[in-house]
Amino acid sequence: MIYFKDAHPLGKINHIPRIVATMYALSISVQILGANIFDIHYIWIIPLCLLWPHLALTATNLSANGRKQEEINMHLDALFACLMILVTPIYSFTSTMITLLIANALFVGGFRAMLTTLLVMITIFALAFAILPELHFLDEEYNTIISSSFFLLIYLCAFALTVFRLTHRLIKLNKKVKTLSVTDPLTGCYNRLYLDNNLAKELQRAYRFKNQVTVLFADLDHFKKINDQQGHNTGDRVLKKFVQIVNTCIRHDVDWIARYGGEEFVIILPNTDAESGAITANRIREAISQYKFVSDESYFQVSCSFGVSETYLDNDELSIEQLTNQADQALYKAKDKGRNRVEIFSPNENLKG
Repeated sequence: MIYFKDAHPLGKINHIPRIVATMYALSISVQILGANIFDIHYIWIIPLCLLWPHLALTATNLSANGRKQEEINMHLDALFACLMILVTPIYSFTSTMITLLIANALFVGGFRAMLTTLLVMITIFALAFAILPELHFLDEEYNTIISSSFFLLIYLCAFALTVFRLTHRLIKLNKKVKTLSVTDPLTGCYNRLYLDNNLAKELQRAYRFKNQVTVLFADLDHFKKINDQQGHNTGDRVLKKFVQIVNTCIRHDVDWIARYGGEEFVIILPNTDAESGAITANRIREAISQYKFVSDESYFQVSCSFGVSETYLDNDELSIEQLTNQADQALYKAKDKGRNRVEIFSPNENLKG
């Protein structure tokens, strides 16, 4: 049998409540039938109640369409419940089983599943009363009413616990998917999508509270040569290490880094002016230039260049494109001056773009 942890989600939702329901049906049968449950007419109740939940889960997991199979299982739930009701026709058992079957079908499969489940039960009862018109409800004792109430509590708790676990798992998966959608898979920093969406928010926040935002454009010098001479795996390690070093040099939970493309990165520094941003850039530049990378039992070092631009307190109309273009121009200036340096954008200079 396939383990529960690997089961289809719908199979998981129904499995534990299905076990509770079949045990309840078995207990009611024992209370009503007594020793007669071992008669040839009723002996089928015991294996049905003991085996059906596990057979249903296995069938769902082995099916090519787990959802469709679970819908079939729910219809079989209705069939078996109706048979049990016909064998032990007491009010508390009948009302409890019908209510929970309809509620479960509505929760798991929606309005359509509820209607089909209801149709199955109506059909079975109609056939039963057509064949055996003398069928009637039995007088029930107090202990069967208590059993029904106790079962209802246990069933709802089991169902709620199962749904809670699946909901918690779904929330974790959604968070993971969201994180992956905005994360660069190689370096672990944010990607271009996150940059485009969140830089706009940083600018809006800065303009609202009259603060500044500084943008650093970083480029690893001669990175193509590193890939050509040391190999792409080594180049990947350089990119990862660069991001790690940046994260040790910027403010945690305030500043952030995103991969712009290739060996280019953008570092966002909220509540920071260009001069302070240049200090941070130089701190990163010195840290990366001092780090010794290993390749084929030899060492090599890497340098990087930075362009710095900032928003202005007296200008709240600077766009993302203008801000990043200014940082890019400053980066070109750093490259023109020999690389491994930091340059701040100056609107008064004629920069290359």
